[in-house]
Amino acid sequence: MKGILGLCCLALMTGPLLGAAPAGSNGEPASYQLRVPVVITTGSPVQRLAIPAAVLAASRSAALSDVRIFDAANLPMPIARVAPATGPSRCYDLPALPILGAADSLDVTGVSLRLDGSGRARVAQVVGTLAGGPATATVLGALFDVRAVTGDASSLTLDAEVPQAQPVTFTVEASADLKEWRPLGEKIVYRAAGDGAAVLQLGGAALASDYLRVTWRAASRLLAPVMVRSAVLLTRPGAAVGEVIAAALPPLADAHVAEFALPFASSLESLQVIPTGSDVIIPLRVFARDNREQPWTLLGDGTAARRNAGETPQDIMLSGRSFRFLRIEADERSAGFTSPPALLLGFTPRAIMFLTAGRAPFTLAVGRPGAVDPYLPLESVMTQALGKAVPVASATPTNTVLQLEPVRDEQASQRQALLWIVLLAATALLAAMAWLLWRSSAAKA
Repeated sequence: MKGILGLCCLALMTGPLLGAAPAGSNGEPASYQLRVPVVITTGSPVQRLAIPAAVLAASRSAALSDVRIFDAANLPMPIARVAPATGPSRCYDLPALPILGAADSLDVTGVSLRLDGSGRARVAQVVGTLAGGPATATVLGALFDVRAVTGDASSLTLDAEVPQAQPVTFTVEASADLKEWRPLGEKIVYRAAGDGAAVLQLGGAALASDYLRVTWRAASRLLAPVMVRSAVLLTRPGAAVGEVIAAALPPLADAHVAEFALPFASSLESLQVIPTGSDVIIPLRVFARDNREQPWTLLGDGTAARRNAGETPQDIMLSGRSFRFLRIEADERSAGFTSPPALLLGFTPRAIMFLTAGRAPFTLAVGRPGAVDPYLPLESVMTQALGKAVPVASATPTNTVLQLEPVRDEQASQRQALLWIVLLAATALLAAMAWLLWRSSAAKA
């Protein structure tokens, strides 16, 4: 009887998981969400294909592991990734501008308490003077003016003097107005000698008319002051924005806030916000995060402005990363959005090489969670080019508007599913106990 109950509980618990698994296999085109005809160009069996924006919006893998090229017999073709073209890296020598602050807080000496005739306190007042005379300034951080720098920040190398044998944490932040700061990188530096360079990785953060701020802290009081003399900023050219796809927001619950989930894993380079209805100009900021436990990270700011026919909306450059949730926040000083604005999502350009080893027509398929990475080394595919120039194939999906979904509480859904499982298991257990009691009473009768 215990074995039967265990099997029932196991079936109840695994049933939803089995139902959620994608149908088919990696080699079945029907198991992919989106399928687009591919038009090849004669001249070489190796073809280059730029991934359309609609395909990037349907991918469930940041590495595009769910992209396939199938032939007429539904056989997958050999494919390889194409590295995006980038220009040379650049180095900028930056002088450090000290950020000063008071070393001591306000100190007051002399406290008097006035009592009445019965000994009860009626008036208490503080009288005294500032202790220590004028406030002593101390260096709280270093500021770097990088407003003329364009591209993506790779690293910041500090020429700094650090206390010997004491771990010091350096933090780098960026801001366009010296008010709102977004974190770029952090590193703990330990030096056996007093002087040395500290290299802080910035992860390719996009810079646009920004300042950089470097601050430091230690677990205990610093044994000697930290001194940052200068820095070297290493950048690489920002990735070009590829094709864009139109997206529609869900209904707004707040006129100043639009939060939505991204149904794809591809990285975004830009966002265009286009007012609708009676809205004309709305200053805004864009935030992102991967789950509800994380704080919102500021990606960029800009203005949603109505444009005349033929004019291009303003691009808000993002970090070129993949996020699960985005938040568009209108300036509180504005009236906000009277209706959901239209969006244009700009993706990082991606391309592949594939071998037309099968029979035409060919199909580009994408959109399958958990698909196995199919890519071969580019060199192995290029061996079949036979010394010829690689022609460019094309894939043109049907023009569609991506419907964005509101942010859902996944943990609440999981808790609800767990409660249903417990309820069903308890019902099954009570039914089994009732059956056992009935059998026992029938046997005695």
